[in-house]
Amino acid sequence: MISFVILLTATFLFSGAQLPHQGGTIVTATFTDVKTFNTLLTTDSETHTYSRLLHSGLVSLNPVTQVAQPSLAESWEISPDELVWNFHLRKGLKWSDGQPFSADDVLFTMQLINDKRVAAVAHDSLGASGEILWSKQGDYLVQAKLPSKFVTFLRHLEPGTCPILPKHKWEKAYLEGRFPEMMRPDMNPADLVGLGPFILKSYTPGQKLVLTRNPEFWKTDARGNHLPYLDEIVFLIMGNQDQIALKIESGELDTYQNIRAGDLQRLRAKQDSLQLNVINVGPSLDMEGFFFNQNPGHDPVKLTWFRDVNFRRAVSYLIDRKALSANCFYGQAFPAYGPESPGNIFWFNPSILKHPFDPPSAQKLLRKSGFRTLKNDDGKPVLLDSKGNRVRFSLFTNAGNSIRNAEAVLIVSDLAKAGMEVNYSSLDFAELVARVNQTFDYDAALLNLTHDDPDPDDRLNSYLSKGSLHFWQPRQPQPFTSWEKRIDELMALTMSKSDRNERKRYYDEVQKILAEQQPMIFTVHPYVFVCAKKKIGNLKPTISRHRTLWNAEELYWKQ
Repeated sequence: MISFVILLTATFLFSGAQLPHQGGTIVTATFTDVKTFNTLLTTDSETHTYSRLLHSGLVSLNPVTQVAQPSLAESWEISPDELVWNFHLRKGLKWSDGQPFSADDVLFTMQLINDKRVAAVAHDSLGASGEILWSKQGDYLVQAKLPSKFVTFLRHLEPGTCPILPKHKWEKAYLEGRFPEMMRPDMNPADLVGLGPFILKSYTPGQKLVLTRNPEFWKTDARGNHLPYLDEIVFLIMGNQDQIALKIESGELDTYQNIRAGDLQRLRAKQDSLQLNVINVGPSLDMEGFFFNQNPGHDPVKLTWFRDVNFRRAVSYLIDRKALSANCFYGQAFPAYGPESPGNIFWFNPSILKHPFDPPSAQKLLRKSGFRTLKNDDGKPVLLDSKGNRVRFSLFTNAGNSIRNAEAVLIVSDLAKAGMEVNYSSLDFAELVARVNQTFDYDAALLNLTHDDPDPDDRLNSYLSKGSLHFWQPRQPQPFTSWEKRIDELMALTMSKSDRNERKRYYDEVQKILAEQQPMIFTVHPYVFVCAKKKIGNLKPTISRHRTLWNAEELYWKQ
């Protein structure tokens, strides 16, 4: 017997005498240029923000409550074994070009995701336990048959991961094998058809991206007024954090979601004159750290080091995390020894193996693997491996991020004290991602892996050995190591069990393995600060991105 579940569309209430009105522009900032508007294919957080503004999903994930809410699907039914899901779609919706929305669009999107040739990011998560079979049961009814129980299935149907795309616009390109090439940054904005609250108005590389109100957007407020309230959202593309800080202090930005700790004192002193609120939204959920290239085909000498758990653990012991917090984050961060922040209260495992700053323990591990330390003519240490090779490698991070570059400088200094010669340089973010995820032309990379959903299911792309974000060795046909195989098994269990405490036990073991194996050298968990003009109404900042624009359709300017 099918159990029937129906969820009502969330509404929001207005406090005080003033009611929202339509009009106005919010200006914010972003670091990077658009690499593609084909949001099925991207992993960076900026593009996910655009996806949630330009598109809709079957559901939306509320970052405050962490509950999946109805969106394009107004209700759904679930079979008792939770393997068959029937989604009832809203009727009468129109794409931004005026064409009608139907079940055909959902099936087309899921066909794209299931097709490995498309390389959709959602393929890793939605297909983690096997291919999901989607079928049309009516013009406004679609069915999903899951190969196994998937308790977090709904969470993957939100627009940042699984934006529903128009069949009438992209089917021809898909059938011709050209879909991955579609929606380039220089596309005609009118061709970027969506169901989200905003549509693309213009994009000027290196300068700005402008989104304008979608007149066909389907949501209304509690009084029946069509959303969104705002006319436009403008993203200024800044080359570095210094430029962003100056824009905030000059009053040119209305909101920003990631204020540097070093800018806090100045901004707080100017809050009243700028009519600005600076808000601490809590410890970041992200993974901040660096990892080594363990891909087959890399330099065989370096590959021997990077695949040695003693070497990785030694490197972890050599990092002075407290100094990173004090000098790079002005004390607004704390040491990270595993993937989860203590801010992720339920899922955090406090019992993992920790690698605090401890050079003697590092030396013991290095000696265990045959490394030895000599002195050069200047009396400085030089680390050699068991075959006499000097331990030297490169470390990349992304240009424009002053905090991460400062971290890299301190990491290089810490490792030099143990005789490791690390050549650090910063790269354009797009080039860095290409090296890490496509060409594998790197030794080590310092990055922040975004994590906006507290549920460990959000980490599937990173944890699964076949995942595209399993950065040290992505897209493995089979798990390369026994511990990666075990993580695959544990993550499958966390996705298939309904009992939250049982899922927690499995995920605790995942965290334990990662802390022991150190495929990523976790560095710090920073506190996250956002700012917004005091006259922005319905602002509900969260730790999840976009931290101030996640409910952009509800935002308005107070009179």
